[in-house]
Amino acid sequence: MKEIKSKITNKLERLLEQWLVPPLVRWGEYLETKIRRYKHQELKSQLKFCGSGLRFKRDIKIEHPQNVSLGNKVYIGPDVLLDGRGGITIGDNTTIGFNVIILSANHDYQSNDLPYEHNVYIHKPVVIGRNVWIGGNVLIVPGVSIGDGAIVAAGTVVSANIEPLAIVGNQRMRIIKYRDKEHYEQLANKQEIQSGLLVNSEIEQHI
Repeated sequence: MKEIKSKITNKLERLLEQWLVPPLVRWGEYLETKIRRYKHQELKSQLKFCGSGLRFKRDIKIEHPQNVSLGNKVYIGPDVLLDGRGGITIGDNTTIGFNVIILSANHDYQSNDLPYEHNVYIHKPVVIGRNVWIGGNVLIVPGVSIGDGAIVAAGTVVSANIEPLAIVGNQRMRIIKYRDKEHYEQLANKQEIQSGLLVNSEIEQHI
């Protein structure tokens, strides 16, 4: 009886996976797209200025959008954060890569609390010109200006103004130091032994 019940259950599960799950997944993706577009439209309506042809790619977070101006044909990639407390202006035809963070406010470390007062900020606007290309994983700190036509390489921390047409990036990768070789080899050997024991255990279970 248990075997028959198990076979029926397995068959039903396979039928559900084949016929029900795919349409549900497609429907879920469709709803996610519609919801995302709605959120994007709501966000655009809250901006200080919203140019024509502005495009958001997937998820984006804009804090204090009333202080953010985005020009015509600006493209903003996925998982971008714009902190507009101090004001952010981005010019026409500028491209912002994925996972970019643009900050326009700093905590005041000279406030009366240690390490700082959580609700006390120094506002410094960020201005990005036209036709600028900002690569993925870039961090732009408060008070920075980026000139027209500049390019910022992926992974750069922008902590100073960038001249028009400049191509910038942080220093090349360099070796800071090495791990303790003996300690590393001990850990690696231990891991290999544990992996071998796990594999043997799984083999024994299937015999």
